[in-house]
Amino acid sequence: MKISVKKHESLIGALGNIMEWYDFALVMPMTVVLMDQFFPSNASSWLKMLGGWIVPMGLFSRPLGALVFGPIGDKFGRQKAISISILLMAIPTFLMGILPGYDKIGIWAPILFLFLRILQGISMGGEYTAAMVHIVEKAPSNKRGFYGSWTDAGNQVGVMLAAQSVVLLHYFFSEGEVYSFAWRIPFLCGILLVPFAFLIPKQEKKKSDAPKNSIFKMLMDHKKEVFCTVSITAFSAVSFYTLWTFLPSYLVIRGILNLEQSATCAAGASIVSLVSILGAGYLSDIFKRKPFLTIGIIGSLISGGYMFCTSSSSYYFWMAWQLSMGFFLGVYYSSRAAFFAESFPKEVRCTAVSLSLSFAQAVFGGLTPPVMSYLVEVSPYLSIIPIVFVSIWALYSLCLLEDRTGKKFI
Repeated sequence: MKISVKKHESLIGALGNIMEWYDFALVMPMTVVLMDQFFPSNASSWLKMLGGWIVPMGLFSRPLGALVFGPIGDKFGRQKAISISILLMAIPTFLMGILPGYDKIGIWAPILFLFLRILQGISMGGEYTAAMVHIVEKAPSNKRGFYGSWTDAGNQVGVMLAAQSVVLLHYFFSEGEVYSFAWRIPFLCGILLVPFAFLIPKQEKKKSDAPKNSIFKMLMDHKKEVFCTVSITAFSAVSFYTLWTFLPSYLVIRGILNLEQSATCAAGASIVSLVSILGAGYLSDIFKRKPFLTIGIIGSLISGGYMFCTSSSSYYFWMAWQLSMGFFLGVYYSSRAAFFAESFPKEVRCTAVSLSLSFAQAVFGGLTPPVMSYLVEVSPYLSIIPIVFVSIWALYSLCLLEDRTGKKFI
């Protein structure tokens, strides 16, 4: 019965994570429409520049969410942190769907939209890592890798759902209708996330083990683990935003692929990544975490290096390359959740993992698209520098941490 309950909690957490990522990622495929609604072309130049922060703002505000929800998770329980952060994602997403455009309320439209986007980022900085820690802690000791892989698998499903919702909009509505009113529908559906805030079983009330020390002291007490977690996450941040954010736009702008081909390649990479996350996650409980993290990093490095050293314009080449990159990133993601959760003691686990992941995602993930765009203009060969740097850094950090597969938590 215990295992059944744990499976139920893990499933609810994974489903909630899917919806959370749907809400958070919806802004990316809808950027063009949102720019038209809230940052129109006839607006001032500074306002249009502000519109470029629609996507990054959600990343840069994630560390703030980690500062808020990490300690909540350690002091009052993971369930409390997850529930509050879920509501903080669902409500702003719904409000985006009913927010009047620039033509109705003027400058307040973009200001309020960016404020709601900041709230989404704060939520993601808390929910994602709290769910990751919660699922791994509730899993049987011999299945932490597989159960933990559900969180990153949920990311892929959520992102795919967000992209697919936009495809369905264009299928059922004309372009004029999408820009007029239909764009609001996917955002209004974000309210469906609310029930998950109340479905996660509550923990038994007991005195918190969390120390009453400052976050700074916690970071100093576990500086090696925090340093390694940041560096290992930096690899995935650069790789993820290269493969699923920078590359699709780059291929279309350069005329290498058309929009449909580029989207198909990205979708195929997501599907392959989803399968490899779950498959390698299951195997990581048998063969330990480090081998899969290492294979994922080295495989992605080789794939990325080859990509930036070729001038091929073949659709099939780019499809094969992105599928291979998606596969190796999936292998990496498969055991990441369990590896991180097993590296910190319970009383600071949620705070430490939240801060480390959110900081790395904000800095390295947020800067990847503009840095890659600059480097590729100078020389395509220079574009390999970021992924080489973070790959070597991540591999070095892996050597510093103990692989605690199947062992008791610290």
